[in-house]
Amino acid sequence: MKKIASFLVLLCFTIMIHTVSLAQDKENQDNIYLSISKSELRNGEEFSFTINLANMNVSAFDINIYFDNQLFEYISGPENTNVIDGKVITSWYDETGGKNPKQNCELVKYTLKAKEIGSKLISIQGEFYNAEGELLQAFTDGIEIVQSEDKEIENIELSEESKVPDNNSKLEILRLNHEGMTPVFSPDITQYYFLTETLNKLEVTAIPQNPASEVNITGNTNFKEGLNTISIEVISPDKTTSTQYKILITKTTDLEKANANLETLAIEDVTLEPEFTNNIYEYNATVSNTTQKLNILAIPEKINAHVEITGGENLEFGNNQIYIQVVAENGYTKKQYIVNVYKRNEEEQKQVDEERKINIQKLNAILENEQEEEKQLENQENHTIIKSFEENKEWLITWVILVVIVVIITTYRIKKERTDKNKKSVR
Repeated sequence: MKKIASFLVLLCFTIMIHTVSLAQDKENQDNIYLSISKSELRNGEEFSFTINLANMNVSAFDINIYFDNQLFEYISGPENTNVIDGKVITSWYDETGGKNPKQNCELVKYTLKAKEIGSKLISIQGEFYNAEGELLQAFTDGIEIVQSEDKEIENIELSEESKVPDNNSKLEILRLNHEGMTPVFSPDITQYYFLTETLNKLEVTAIPQNPASEVNITGNTNFKEGLNTISIEVISPDKTTSTQYKILITKTTDLEKANANLETLAIEDVTLEPEFTNNIYEYNATVSNTTQKLNILAIPEKINAHVEITGGENLEFGNNQIYIQVVAENGYTKKQYIVNVYKRNEEEQKQVDEERKINIQKLNAILENEQEEEKQLENQENHTIIKSFEENKEWLITWVILVVIVVIITTYRIKKERTDKNKKSVR
């Protein structure tokens, strides 16, 4: 019995140590993480991936990357890199002996090009050391590159009209490996929202409209309690423009207090397009040339949420933007609604007034025509009745005479019967 008890104690102790070891391995794994510009490629398309460092001081490292050189072509990487037949070797050490370690930074970045279409795998291994030469962490990961399903164009010359300009820095696709991102992606919408209770990281797929654009993704790992931001920067091929997309990640165990939705959004005497829905974050409206200030009604779904409105006063001719920011009860979850308000100038207002006047005249003319048609129809019906009466007048008179005769005879008979009855009762 004592042997069994001792065995159980030893087993529990072993499991506890193993559990702690796994937790430490996971924590260390999160200290070094990958971010990739795109995982779906066309033949000949370039992509980049970055090894990032967080919450750990590194004074030296060795990184080995393996790929099939028939499927990929190495384009660029750090200066201290050697490339030999599908193997990339990068080594670095702190020449100051640990006084200037690497920490919380983009450690290395590599750029490769897909040479053939199909599923491809890149293997990454690394060892990271402290100033004393002690191994801090051994890192192993992989990247799977697949054929683009929605933009595959092979051996086809694009026409000039269909080519994306070199100054284009917009995304074609943006998605996460978990559902819940709002609003629905559109290349012109640059801010998105995501709520999670347990996730520590998200895989981001960001495919640019121009395949030669550079895409940099940061902040998609090591989520802390509160507000986290994933940044996706797209740089055009000619380096003249860039677009910054953001996904605001709220990690919280109290989703109710993270509600930053509006329940109502309305502007007095102004029509919003499209009609307000709490998961649509941008609207359009038009006002007259004399409108100076807008009366905006913005009510949050949760009474303890706070609403801040910027804009809506001293409107200028042309485009004006109103920002309605909702701060949730927890104080850090935020959502922003935008109303693009166009104020007409005097000439535009004059044209609108003339068009409105013409439309009113047309409407009045239509109403008058309808009234006239109804009157004519009523007269026609009356005429038909009169004509029918005249055509059947003789028959009608005959029927009236017959009815009168029948009534007289019936009345006479009833009176006679009553008289006869009275005489009999007197007798």
